[in-house]
Amino acid sequence: MPTPSKPSPSLTDDQRDAVLALVDSAAALDGTGALSERSLLALRGLGASHRLVYVGADLAGYAQLADGTAELVVDPEHRRAGVGSELLTDLPEDVRVWAHGDVPAAAAFAAARDLVVVRELWVLGRRLDEPPALADVVLPQGLTARSFETGRDEDEWVRVNAAAFVHHPEQGRMTRADLGARMAEPWFEAAGLFLVVPADEPDRVAAFHWTKVHEAGQKGPARVGEVYVVGVDPAYQGRGLGRPVTLLGLHHLVGLGLRDVILYVDGDNPAALRVYRSLGFTPRSVDRMYARATNSTARRAQSSPEGGTMTS
Repeated sequence: MPTPSKPSPSLTDDQRDAVLALVDSAAALDGTGALSERSLLALRGLGASHRLVYVGADLAGYAQLADGTAELVVDPEHRRAGVGSELLTDLPEDVRVWAHGDVPAAAAFAAARDLVVVRELWVLGRRLDEPPALADVVLPQGLTARSFETGRDEDEWVRVNAAAFVHHPEQGRMTRADLGARMAEPWFEAAGLFLVVPADEPDRVAAFHWTKVHEAGQKGPARVGEVYVVGVDPAYQGRGLGRPVTLLGLHHLVGLGLRDVILYVDGDNPAALRVYRSLGFTPRSVDRMYARATNSTARRAQSSPEGGTMTS
């Protein structure tokens, strides 16, 4: 019989290792990770509530709750045994739950518990070694591009990110510490974070494109690039920066020898979808956010599990 633990703001090292092993086991079967980057980072710090469910001595399920949004995962060996229901029951009535990768089992789990889709986050992708060819980068007059410089640009990036994503509580609330946590990750490369700045104000950021490289095995058998986050300061929106800023990062990924690139974008962001489709991106998969039908009220949830939403 599933035995839940009490909610905890932190995990021990042993608990964290057990959760990561559970996530890997589930990903091997489902073909996608159950936890977002934000949730994986929270395994090592505060800012979230953790719930573990055991069957005997085995960790059978895990749920993480932060800002009213949850992610949960059940070990394949303990599915259909009430573990997922136990995790869901312990979450708040108005919780929103992410299911990554359009896994049929997740959809069936949601339907059986009267959960409805309240948001979709699409994963788009394109081959970089196939048509259409990438256009040259042409920035508006008076603007130039350079790479992020550690120790110089942190505060300005946080300012622009907050302004660009003011309607996205997660992305828009990123602090200097949140930025630092990502900069400490092995994948971070300052050379892959491009800043568009006024030629006469090189310390002011008008827009940025943060790229990411997933090594082989993280997103597939080969290295994969990602349009991680693209943002434009509201003071510079409406000038057509979205396309050239996106191209900045794509050319960088091509220069690294990458052949495939992905990005995440909200299904109800038509401006971003138009830009990405014009650059050759097509749908790969979809992440869905669920809520209990009695609490859905068709209100769009703004928190995002990962970067990728573009403001143009």
